[in-house]
Amino acid sequence: MWGSLFFKVLAIACSFILLPLMLHYLGGDKFGVWVAIFSVVSWVVFFDLGFGSGLRNKLSESLSNGDFEESSILVSTAYGSMGMLSLFLYAAFLSVNFFIDWQGVFSTDVVPRYELQWSMAIMVFLFLLNFTLLIILQVLHASKKTFLTVAHQFLANFVALLAVLLANALVAPSLFVICVVYGVSQVFTTILISFVFYRKNLKLMPRCKLFKLDRVKAIASLGGQFFIIQLAVLVIFSTDKIIIIKLFGPAALTEYELVFKAYSAILIMSTLFLAPLWSRYTHAAAAKDYSWMSTTLRRSHWVCALLFVPSMILCFFGHEIIFLWAGYYLDPGFNLLVAMSVFVLLRVWSDIYAYFLNGVGVLKVQMWLAVVQAVINIPLSVTIARIYGVPGVIYGSILTVSLSAILLPICVYWYFKSTEDVAP
Repeated sequence: MWGSLFFKVLAIACSFILLPLMLHYLGGDKFGVWVAIFSVVSWVVFFDLGFGSGLRNKLSESLSNGDFEESSILVSTAYGSMGMLSLFLYAAFLSVNFFIDWQGVFSTDVVPRYELQWSMAIMVFLFLLNFTLLIILQVLHASKKTFLTVAHQFLANFVALLAVLLANALVAPSLFVICVVYGVSQVFTTILISFVFYRKNLKLMPRCKLFKLDRVKAIASLGGQFFIIQLAVLVIFSTDKIIIIKLFGPAALTEYELVFKAYSAILIMSTLFLAPLWSRYTHAAAAKDYSWMSTTLRRSHWVCALLFVPSMILCFFGHEIIFLWAGYYLDPGFNLLVAMSVFVLLRVWSDIYAYFLNGVGVLKVQMWLAVVQAVINIPLSVTIARIYGVPGVIYGSILTVSLSAILLPICVYWYFKSTEDVAP
């Protein structure tokens, strides 16, 4: 517990040092383009068709039953499936990359077209490679090795920080260089954590001969619902940056990213508490330990209550905090800070119930809710942004996330009702 907290604090510290370092290296406009590229390339994580989340639940069940043979088959099948999917996605992307006007996509001329094309080519390659290797995180969660997932996050940020420091000292400002050093640092860290885990857990080590096609369907049957939910997360949390850079340009996206990054500390603290509960809820549901589940869920509400305090501090003193941290002056006014405060607290509240429902495998309502949210978020955010500017993009996302904040607690109530136990 304390080891995880220690590494989480270090991971946050590295992350918050890394951002202003990149901003100083690239400059405001180029940094905004980097944020947009990172946002777009990060979408590949959601193209696992929910396979990773499906694996996490299936693997948790097999490990609970002590079935290491089935567990190894599931892990091997997951790596094989993700590897083949990554090859297909990269081939498809590479066939169109050099025909896309990325300057038009990112509304910028501060980066040459050829540099944008090669930056996208290398970033997508490295992210897809890491995308396959990151199966290890689902294995760690299912194995209750949350400590290693936190260590991975710290090492990824720390290695990236060292790489950017080196680039800052030796190479002229270049978007392509940032893409290379950041992507390589992520792949290196994931390989290192995988080596550490599998060396001590040989029974779970993936092997080509253990790939089973029928297990793909078994994992994907649950994962397909996760995929639709993940698509909604993509639309709500990632497209905001594309909307901002298209409507207001890279400089506005830089300002948004600084505010979001400051508030991300709140989301990280929330995840530190909630992430381990996913697999624990799965184990508890299998054991029908509804009393523990109910008590844990009630205690989770304190997370939202406690995180209200740092949210208000950022809301009232965000301009000063961001300047001291990143050396960047935000435009005066509190609309962006207030909007982000509300948005982040709604996310924390919704995540309390989403982690529970994901853990127990109650996904249908989340899936259909995700469809509705995916449909309404972009037009809603664009429409409101044309009236209120950058804060309007967040207002649109607030309205979308509010649906989860209301409906997910109702789903949890009916879950407990169906077990004929005491509802939380």
